Amino acid sequence: MIKRSILASLALATSVAANAAPKWVELPHSMADTSFLDHSSVISQGDYADVNVLRNFDNTIVLGNDPVSGAAMYSHRSVKLSYRVNCDSRKVALTGWEMYGGNFGSGQVVWANTNRGTPAFVAAVDEETRAVMISACAINIASR
Repeated sequence: MIKRSILASLALATSVAANAAPKWVELPHSMADTSFLDHSSVISQGDYADVNVLRNFDNTIVLGNDPVSGAAMYSHRSVKLSYRVNCDSRKVALTGWEMYGGNFGSGQVVWANTNRGTPAFVAAVDEETRAVMISACAINIASR
């Protein structure tokens, strides 16, 4: 009986972990070399949906140089972006990011931050943000 309970608990834990694992779907025509939307990250909140996107770069991206030392700042190969999507207005807002030294969110976190204020929604004008909006809103509607 105890053995069966332990096996059932392990099966449940494995199932929960599998459901929590990212479900990356490649986005078309992104600003990065490749971008992926995590379908498992979509969280519906009424007219809003939160979603994560991972951008991978073939080459290291540098966000400027230190003015004193000249050293490269925020050198990264991938970035995980958190978006909030307003499905009614069809607009998106960047709510946070994590930049990584390696591809696919691996390596050292180079810079991470979140928007603590009111999200600044803008029209989805590029292929990546349009794909984010369409996917997140489709999942948001389906989950209602």
